[in-house]
Amino acid sequence: VSDQLPLKFPLREEFTLDRFRVGLNRELIETAASNERVWIYGEARVGKTHLAQAICGQNEHSAFLPGKTTSPYDVDLDKYGAYRHLVIDDIDCWLGRRDVEEQLLALTETRLAAGLGFLMTGSGTPHQLSFSIDDLGSRVRSFHCMELKALPDSEKRQWLVDEVNERGLKLPDDVLEYLFARVGRSQAHLVDVIEKLDFESLAQSRKLTIPFVREVLKL
Repeated sequence: VSDQLPLKFPLREEFTLDRFRVGLNRELIETAASNERVWIYGEARVGKTHLAQAICGQNEHSAFLPGKTTSPYDVDLDKYGAYRHLVIDDIDCWLGRRDVEEQLLALTETRLAAGLGFLMTGSGTPHQLSFSIDDLGSRVRSFHCMELKALPDSEKRQWLVDEVNERGLKLPDDVLEYLFARVGRSQAHLVDVIEKLDFESLAQSRKLTIPFVREVLKL
């Protein structure tokens, strides 16, 4: 058995509860912070990773595992059984491989037996995802499952303005309304659009205007 210490993955400094936009998710946040067994799902870019890291960051003796950017074969899951609070983000990226699911099942049973907090995030509910090991699916389906909802439009406007400001740009009101009308209101899509506009704005030394946006996005 390896005596190697468990890997500690760094948390982003800006991913705190204070900076998380609550929107319609106040009850979910309270539940996720309660040190219970919780499964959070939601569409892309609604803030699952931000919330997961924020919850982990406010708990002492906690660990965060990024499922999307880390191979389960690089992590000795047996080492994470005793943390007071454990967060596995994008756990669905690790599903479908029986050997990995066996480790996840052992880890889950260890934590359930000890009454330790366990937070998982995924793209869908445990009922929507496929498991190679039925017992693992059964265990996580007993978690408190909650959807992280996208921001309401009233808050999404300010969120988009702030996203642009953080990139050193200004988003005039007319451009904001144009984006909402022509691009749609999916947070994932809007972030992709802003990243593209940010790149082109820097490359061309141009401000965000409707003609510029129309040209870049080919609208």
